[in-house]
Amino acid sequence: EAFIVVKSRSLEGMQKEALVHTGATGAAGASTTWRLTCDEGPYLNGTDLAPFPLAFFTSGMVMSFASNLRAIALSQGVALENLQCTLDNFYTMEGSALRGTMTGGALPAELHVSADGIADAELKALADAAVRWSPASAFLGKELISEFSTHLNGDLAPVDGVKPTMADILPAPGGDFDLIHPIAGEIDGVPILSKVSAAEQLFDVEGGVGSSLKSEQKRVLHIRGVLKIAANGLFDVRIQLFKPIGSVFHFFGDDPVHRGGQGRAPSGLDYLSAGVAFCFMTQLGRYAQIVKQDLQSYELIQLTRFGAPPPSLEAGAAEAFPVVTHVYLSSGEDLAHNQKLVQMGEQTCFLHAVLRASNPVVVSV
Repeated sequence: EAFIVVKSRSLEGMQKEALVHTGATGAAGASTTWRLTCDEGPYLNGTDLAPFPLAFFTSGMVMSFASNLRAIALSQGVALENLQCTLDNFYTMEGSALRGTMTGGALPAELHVSADGIADAELKALADAAVRWSPASAFLGKELISEFSTHLNGDLAPVDGVKPTMADILPAPGGDFDLIHPIAGEIDGVPILSKVSAAEQLFDVEGGVGSSLKSEQKRVLHIRGVLKIAANGLFDVRIQLFKPIGSVFHFFGDDPVHRGGQGRAPSGLDYLSAGVAFCFMTQLGRYAQIVKQDLQSYELIQLTRFGAPPPSLEAGAAEAFPVVTHVYLSSGEDLAHNQKLVQMGEQTCFLHAVLRASNPVVVSV
């Protein structure tokens, strides 16, 4: 069983940072903490200096699939030469923020796998098993209702419109960020996260500058992640945001030690969990901006938990549990307005939409 704690706080504009702490029960030395930064592109008037939230989620998904695929192939003595996994994720946003009807949605993800030296039928069987074993698939294929708690200006406050959590209430994470001491953020001279190319700033076009801040929306988002295996064994992923118009980012990933990796970079589940937290944070800030609500700062602690892999390929599927999010708001607005803020944050979050829906991954070779 694995658990991941994400502590995130808002910075300037749409920028956010997170501490992602990973642990695994019964696995000595499996605890690691990563600091990740997130931004938004021109579509949200962001500075585009760091990857957008959905980039983290797509990277995490495709790494999780590739990790399982590589492990299953190795266990069966199958060589996967020039492995490439292409993952397309699609999301929807429709409704009015001012009327409270704006809702994020998720469509089935599409995974295409290619490799040399293996027949398509055999590769398809391996890919299907890898997806079935992946905790990322449990996020997509099983309905999970997220749970929340809220602190308003330092005091615990009741939630409304979302499911309250019965988990222990945790203190705000702010001070933890001041205690971290960074280590090297590069592998062989290459940053773990980097920007490959910048989006063109286009005005008055679909998906252009500021388009995602409109109070009424009806749109589809499309994100593609292309994964290859680097010479040093790391997962090498490039993320492209097609809709809205976004930049290209590069992610390195590695399996944790207890999964046979070296822990040189965040794992797929690290990125996956961070993506959920970052996306929810974006929706809080975006909604407050659209309705002109006073939101001075916001933080969260998010808990994700994944079950142990099945003992065999025939023994069933991976398991994931509802995400628990503790939200900490500083605001001059009253309780009702901040309850609505959290409700709309969950309602418009693409990745909480993933959790509350059931959309199995479509696999092709």
